[in-house]
Amino acid sequence: MKKISVIIPCYNCEALVGETLDSLVNQTYRDFEVICVNDGSTDGTRSVLEAWRDKGVLSIQIINKENGGVSSARNAGIEAAEGAYLLFLDSDDLYHPEYIERLISTIEQSGADVSYCRLSRNRDIMGGRIENAPVISQTQAEAMYNLLYRMPEFGFYCYLYKKEVLEREGLTFDVYTRHFEDREFNWKYLCHCKTAVLVDAPLYYYRVNENSVTQIRKIQWRTDGLEAVRRIETYLEETGCSFLSELKSYLFPRVMWSMAKNYSLGGERELLKRLGQEYDVKACMKRTAKDNNKLVALASRLYLIHPMLFYHIVRLKK
Repeated sequence: MKKISVIIPCYNCEALVGETLDSLVNQTYRDFEVICVNDGSTDGTRSVLEAWRDKGVLSIQIINKENGGVSSARNAGIEAAEGAYLLFLDSDDLYHPEYIERLISTIEQSGADVSYCRLSRNRDIMGGRIENAPVISQTQAEAMYNLLYRMPEFGFYCYLYKKEVLEREGLTFDVYTRHFEDREFNWKYLCHCKTAVLVDAPLYYYRVNENSVTQIRKIQWRTDGLEAVRRIETYLEETGCSFLSELKSYLFPRVMWSMAKNYSLGGERELLKRLGQEYDVKACMKRTAKDNNKLVALASRLYLIHPMLFYHIVRLKK
């Protein structure tokens, strides 16, 4: 099996990154390197990383750079990676012990262009072996369908990427985008995958961290997520992807719904009002009112009655 590079962007994560690295020590597959990109941390992150490197229990390369954001850090990791396959891991998340083994074995045995698994927000997944996990061969359209309609189950870090594809297609993370940049990378990569294989088990533990960058950026006025969706649509059109019409009918409205939800959760009433003034949010809510997720559909209907009803109920029910 080919060597793998695991890329971890690190920013002020001294309290949790050790546990993240522990999850790599426990991997049942061992032929991988770890690239920790210290993105200008101002706490003790660098010292923690250096101590881990000096232990010698993992093959760790540390890249110290000025703060440039998570996309910049991931790009630096891609450039430094020596593995034929790349994996991504956030500095406060964890891999199940079989995460790497399952993804590399399925892609090697199937000959698929990409392999991926599900994520979980329940830490209980970290214990014990994964028995009888279905391995499902898919077409490009089937893999894209999961990414589109089952977004909470599949983060971009659930996928095993071939470095040769990234180099051939010039795929990197957009450093000017702070929301949906990971999904944009994910969608563009899948455009170059005719076949996929899903390990239908939760092998990536996503920690809900209230102090993370993801949580902080929710209450800022940014439309780069919507712009990222438009770039995704353009990319699918340019590559002749047959899934384009399906994506255009749902992704933009769904991201708009998420923005409205995040502004409501953050107590940003004025930003929610501004969203409705600058975009046709009601047209998007009409689409998400038909969502298979009952909570998404219900919240959408509340917005159509009145945006402030949406705001108050979302804040109340979280």
